[in-house]
Amino acid sequence: MSKKECFIKEIQEIINDLHEGTKIEDYLSSDALDFWNGLNTSGDTDRPAFTENGKLVLGYMQINKNTYNNLFKAKDIGEGLGISSRTASGAARKLVTDGYIEKVGKDPVVYSLTQKGIKATFEE
Repeated sequence: MSKKECFIKEIQEIINDLHEGTKIEDYLSSDALDFWNGLNTSGDTDRPAFTENGKLVLGYMQINKNTYNNLFKAKDIGEGLGISSRTASGAARKLVTDGYIEKVGKDPVVYSLTQKGIKATFEE
């Protein structure tokens, strides 16, 4: 369960415990209820699996996996793609969160493809 899902569940339980049989709609203004309903929808179905920079970074890492022994610095990725190392690093952080790559070193941070990242394709 994500932190967002946990938060929503706990708020609903608190309201239920305090006032049995009431709904959150009974307590919120229309603006607050609109915000609540926005939180309560997953939104994941509308979000693409990869950002444009994520596709570039992951594709670059897949193509150059053997050249770099599957050990990439953001600086090398940035230079290879013609983007800043900061942009490469930002895309890499999301790819780490999503399980496509992993951090394997510090100072400098080094990234490596996971099995999920090696097998990933970009077809929609």
